Amino acid sequence: MTTPSMFIAALVVVLTAGACADGGAVRAAPADGACQDRAAGSSAGARAPVPSWASVNAPGGLPVRMGVRGDALGYLFADPLRAGRPTDPANKILWYVRQPRDGHPLEITARPKGARAPVVRVSVPADSGPGEIYPSIVEVPSAGCWALDLSWGSNHDSLELTYL
Repeated sequence: MTTPSMFIAALVVVLTAGACADGGAVRAAPADGACQDRAAGSSAGARAPVPSWASVNAPGGLPVRMGVRGDALGYLFADPLRAGRPTDPANKILWYVRQPRDGHPLEITARPKGARAPVVRVSVPADSGPGEIYPSIVEVPSAGCWALDLSWGSNHDSLELTYL
């Protein structure tokens, strides 16, 4: 075996051992194009404590997803989110934003990860309270990983959500 081959073999052994260190559960790295749903304060898809700015009158026991910048957080009322126009439950997401809304709507632009189209746009008025919240329903036409851009006034965050 050549030196590079030995290094790769050793690396595979180390990574496999590390992956099995948590009770035997193997968690493969996401394939290229896989969705990077970020739960607040932890790895993808887990439930975790939320920051204090997103906990005032927050619904308990729901999955949460944090924006990449950490300035927006969504409580998912449907788990999993579903493509199309589902009901019972709908794809309701209650967004909390860190910076004041100052009367600006939340503009959501969603598209399949890595694609330019189709584009889904949702505008949510800044008329809910208490706090800096926006209740929304974000419906997408097809299953997969969707990249969402969120903006309110001069503020911006982004995240990815998986729809089945």
